[in-house]
Amino acid sequence: MEKFESLQEEKKKRILDAAIEEFAVNGYDKASTNSIVKKAGISKGILFHYFGSKKNLFLYLFDYCITTLVDRYYPLRENEPEDIFERFIRINIRKMKIVQEEPLMNQLVFSAVTNMPVELKAELTERHSSYSSKYLGEIFENLDTSKFREEIDSEKAIELIMICMDGLSNKYIQKYKDVSMEEILENIEEVMEDFNKYLDILKFGVYKI
Repeated sequence: MEKFESLQEEKKKRILDAAIEEFAVNGYDKASTNSIVKKAGISKGILFHYFGSKKNLFLYLFDYCITTLVDRYYPLRENEPEDIFERFIRINIRKMKIVQEEPLMNQLVFSAVTNMPVELKAELTERHSSYSSKYLGEIFENLDTSKFREEIDSEKAIELIMICMDGLSNKYIQKYKDVSMEEILENIEEVMEDFNKYLDILKFGVYKI
């Protein structure tokens, strides 16, 4: 991708924006490279000159979107609470903010991971596993598990909580996708009250009574 990387930023952004929108809206299988080049104002030959194939273009975009979203996420981190449930609350607030800022990038990544095209399954599985190992370890480091029951396997408990929180996160993302971040923050107590009802259920099965 060196030839693409060497382009002027304005042209690179125009191509990336057109390709991300096309794949995010239509998915990999139905996405049209003809539509991409038309929106980007380039020829189809040039697009394939840069990326070689539709598959390579999509994998490049997948990596680009994840890297961009992670770069947006980390500056929002402050002093992370050691309690896993409090940390998840902050993570979900940040996630909602980033989804609102970059909806198409989030849609592309989410669709790619949850509904992997057969042609790309091996590459996407490997990439997703690699990114998860790299970033989740940093996000969930220094957690306090002292409140967990002694007979609980703390690693499995954290994994279960993560699965549940991811599901909740997607629920709130859909619920508030058309609401501004400022409005969400203004009503954060109402959001957290609902969120905490689910957390209490998880705590009951994980924390010491």
